[in-house]
Amino acid sequence: MTTTPSSHPPITVIGYGSLMSGLGLTRFGTLPVSSVGRVRLHDCTRGFGKFSMYGDRFAMILEAAAATTPIRAETIAAGDDDHTGVEALALTVALPEFVAIAAREGYTADASWALARQAEGAGRDLAHHLWALLEQAGFDQVAYRRTLFETVGYTSPHYIPHPVATDGAPAIIFLAPGTEGSGADHVVPIRVQSTVTRVLTLPEVWRIKPNADQLDYIAMCLLGEIHGISVADVHGALADNLPLLNRVRERVVEGAPTEPERFREMLQLTEEDYAAQLPPRTPRSLVLS
Repeated sequence: MTTTPSSHPPITVIGYGSLMSGLGLTRFGTLPVSSVGRVRLHDCTRGFGKFSMYGDRFAMILEAAAATTPIRAETIAAGDDDHTGVEALALTVALPEFVAIAAREGYTADASWALARQAEGAGRDLAHHLWALLEQAGFDQVAYRRTLFETVGYTSPHYIPHPVATDGAPAIIFLAPGTEGSGADHVVPIRVQSTVTRVLTLPEVWRIKPNADQLDYIAMCLLGEIHGISVADVHGALADNLPLLNRVRERVVEGAPTEPERFREMLQLTEEDYAAQLPPRTPRSLVLS
């Protein structure tokens, strides 16, 4: 069935950094969702590595394990205490909220609306449209970005929307381009401009940016563990750096008491919806233990 931007079906966006906590979501004011859930991402690595638009700090990035292998997401079922791999938050939103998320990630609203109109013309929703572009590019990430740029005449040096395979309809995730490029030769990725192109662990990013902005951002990400989302994959050698561990723990514990209510308010979730969609689960947390 042909969709239009005004009647577009909900879109599932996967947040793997500050989007996982109420503290990180405050930039939106509110971000109404129709559902939320925990997911485990496969064929990728997470860490810090893109200089932020919003402060003197490095934000979270996600890199595919291989340039021609799509990232996959599987739902984390209730009672799943595996805690391995990259865990993230899936937020199902209406198209205007997707556009707001994209703009927050440095991908312009005009480009997002243009993609939605093109999806409409192809008789697809936006996530399936991006997946079709990825298929057209032979699942090659670099070719996909070039196709996306040619499609709307725009790409971002910050984050770019990519489709993610799930057990149902595709989801969308935002990836920060690195040395592989943004899809346009004249748009140099921020990661390249800053000369930090590696995926960094928490202690590694702290050595580069040991300041209050970076500590606040770290807390935004780690507060996702309040909602049962493990961020242990970015800890690195944190256990061996007791002064840093204590400093991070102090900042996270400071925000923990108000985090659940703030998270629900930002996403416009009732306590009942929150409990049903994010049933109690305690991730293996070095910081909150």
